[in-house]
Amino acid sequence: MPKENLQDIPTYAYLQEQFRNFHVTGQKICRAEHEANHVAATYLCYLESARKLEELSSQYRGRGDRSVESSANIVGLKMPKLFSEDGSKPPDQ
Repeated sequence: MPKENLQDIPTYAYLQEQFRNFHVTGQKICRAEHEANHVAATYLCYLESARKLEELSSQYRGRGDRSVESSANIVGLKMPKLFSEDGSKPPDQ
């Protein structure tokens, strides 16, 4: 992913505007002093979670019906070998 200039990213501009709105001065009464940090941390958590959800969704996205062997391999299990009465090697699947 190519690096972008932060000024060109709408999310960055929004957060920057929010921090300016929360700026504590002696001339006006504003919200709680650490509220902007809380809002920023909450938004960061949201963005990180959304990115992780996208990664997990693409990794485990359904690919239609799977065989029993394929499903077992996904969770780290192996199918048992098939029994054959005549002692010959079971057919490969």
